[in-house]
Amino acid sequence: MRRSVIIPVALHTLAAVATLLWLLWYFIPTGNVFKSLTTVLIFLLAGWTVFKNCRREQPVSDTTVSAADLPLPDTEGPVVLVCGDRLDALFQGSPLRKTAQGWWLRADDVSRLTDVVRNIQTQFPRQVGQLSVMYRCLPDNHQDEAVLRSTLKTLRQQSKQIKSLTGFTLPVVVSAEFSGPETPWIIVRGDKPIVCPANDSPQAFIDWQQTDDNITALPAISQAFSFIRKTLTDELEKPDRLTPPERAFSVVMRLGSVLPETQSVWADWLYSRTCLQFSRKPGQTDPASLFPDAVLPLLAPFASTVQGGHRTRRIILLMWLCALTALGISALNNRDLIRQVSTDLQRWNAIPMNHYRPKAESLTTLKQDALLLERWQRQGEPLRYSLGYYPGQRLWLALQQAIDTWTPPPAPEPKPVPKIVRLDSMSLFDSGKSVLKPGSTKMLVNSLVGIKARPGWLIVVSGHTDNTGSVQLNQTLSLQRAEAVRNWMRDTGDVPESCFAVQGYGDSRPIASNDMPDGRAHNRRVEISLVPQADACRLPGAKHTSQDVRDVSTQEMEK
Repeated sequence: MRRSVIIPVALHTLAAVATLLWLLWYFIPTGNVFKSLTTVLIFLLAGWTVFKNCRREQPVSDTTVSAADLPLPDTEGPVVLVCGDRLDALFQGSPLRKTAQGWWLRADDVSRLTDVVRNIQTQFPRQVGQLSVMYRCLPDNHQDEAVLRSTLKTLRQQSKQIKSLTGFTLPVVVSAEFSGPETPWIIVRGDKPIVCPANDSPQAFIDWQQTDDNITALPAISQAFSFIRKTLTDELEKPDRLTPPERAFSVVMRLGSVLPETQSVWADWLYSRTCLQFSRKPGQTDPASLFPDAVLPLLAPFASTVQGGHRTRRIILLMWLCALTALGISALNNRDLIRQVSTDLQRWNAIPMNHYRPKAESLTTLKQDALLLERWQRQGEPLRYSLGYYPGQRLWLALQQAIDTWTPPPAPEPKPVPKIVRLDSMSLFDSGKSVLKPGSTKMLVNSLVGIKARPGWLIVVSGHTDNTGSVQLNQTLSLQRAEAVRNWMRDTGDVPESCFAVQGYGDSRPIASNDMPDGRAHNRRVEISLVPQADACRLPGAKHTSQDVRDVSTQEMEK
């Protein structure tokens, strides 16, 4: 394989692969597995395309146009491929005619037009855009209208094949020459015909027919136009399910330059409608006037060199399609983003402010959306959103306004920390005794004002001693002192027995060191506290209610 073949094919294929992968990975919202499989498939198709194009050989058809006959690469202006009737007399032995405004190139038979275009595309691909086609029709040389129409059908088929080969439709000029009174070339482009006399400036047909004796040729000219319209252009433009209609770029015609046959399509047409007959032979005609050179300026705006070949135009078309698809997908992605944020905001607005838990969950979602949009503002939004109208700033402001309306729930009142009320044993009991002193009643009343029996609360009375004496004696003494205090509270306040719990810990829970007198004095104590317990202190007929823990302290008492 030649390097000149491999490099263009590889570059075009690489551009196509890059474009498709750009669309696939940055815009199409699918999973990574699907994208990976599609990527592998794209590379396989690219490799197969390169292999196929590099091995394919396109033989140049054996046409009458050789490389030496073709225009030079720097040719400017339209290059008209001439096909149709009696081209030998038209070109007079040379397949190419050059003028200041363009080129006339002999293509011979209509059925070989595609081969000629392929030959030019192979040798001079940039000049394909300058090509046009002119079909030369001499109705005086045709005895059968069906054969003439068949040639026009072939022209339509060739135009379709050329469009498939080059990627665009070549302009087609219909040239018709009739026997009759001598006239200049008449060009019809649009609604108004223009007459182009030799060595003179063009003029409107209505002005030309009013000069000299030109009006005498008007019946034949009118029938010639009618023949072109109802036979030639009708066959090119009529609907056909196999080949698309071909609309003529322009029509050029003249009379008087053809040797008429005794029986011809034109003679029958003219005689049947006007009873006119023309049997004279035309005189010698100037070779320059054999070609309708006046049509070349009309073709010039449509003739330009091709920037890149057919493959390049396909790649450019693919890029445009991918770009348009990316724009559409980007717009859909932005629509989905707007819909998602709008749904989150609607849910936020639908939840009442006093429903703190669902409101907090919705707030978390809004904050996540806002953080995502903030990150895109700093780092740039993803490419899949950037080609459409990205509404990130507007959505972020709406989210912030909703977040700012959040009112956190009021903080619960702190529960009081349970405190233990300590009573000094020396103030309540004599040393080593568990009977309350006669003067201890006032101190008990003042210290135990906050102790009230409530359903669901247990009054725990615990006695403690220092480490003086035996452990068993201290434990018994602490329990008896706790019972004494319990009995006084029960009898004084008429509190049920079920509201109390009595414990004696002896010297097992000191709060100070027993090595010093002050420490032993602190350890000799009676402690009273309220402890929540569901079944505690239930009075007959009373309902259970939850109460705050009230902590009471007792003072210490010497043994």
